[in-house]
Amino acid sequence: MTAGVDTSSDDERDRRRLPRIGLVLSAIYVAGVALYLWVQGQNPADLRLNELGDFLGGVSSPLAFLWLVLGFFQQSREIRLSSKALHLQAAEMKRSVDEHRRLAGGTGEDRSA
Repeated sequence: MTAGVDTSSDDERDRRRLPRIGLVLSAIYVAGVALYLWVQGQNPADLRLNELGDFLGGVSSPLAFLWLVLGFFQQSREIRLSSKALHLQAAEMKRSVDEHRRLAGGTGEDRSA
C-alpha cells in the first residue's frame, strides 16, 4: 500500500512539473521582451492600433506555442498513465475471473460429492 502512495505522490509531482516549467519560461520570455523594449527605448503604447495588434500577436505567438507543446507533453503523460491503469485493471479483472471460476468449480464439486 505504501508503494501506491509513493507512486501517487511522484505522479502528483510530475503533474505539477510542466506547468511550473511553463510559468518560469513564460516569465523569462516576458521579462526578456520587456528588457528588450526598455533597452530599445520603445513604448508599445505609442503604436497605432493595427501596429499594436501586430506587435501583440508577434510577442504572444511564442508563448502560445510553448503552452501548446507543454500541453502535448502533459496529455501524452496522462494517456500513458491511463493506459497503465487500464492494463492493471484488466490484469485484476482476469485474476478475479480466475478466482470466481476456481470457487465455482470448487462449489460444484462439494455439492455433487
